[in-house]
Amino acid sequence: MSFPWDALMHFGLGQLRLSSQHFWQLSLPEIRALTGAMRGGRQAPSRVILNSLMQAFPDGEI
Repeated sequence: MSFPWDALMHFGLGQLRLSSQHFWQLSLPEIRALTGAMRGGRQAPSRVILNSLMQAFPDGEI
């Protein structure tokens, strides 16, 4: 199996509109982070974490 350069270049240069200079300067962890966000790789915070964030940063009065 070869590395999917075509798909990655399409995503980075076409979808994200990175310059070629910025695209080629990305590290592998940065590429993983960018592509993982698009495929739903992140999980929602647990209820406990969400509640603690809501207490720490309450919505202001409108």
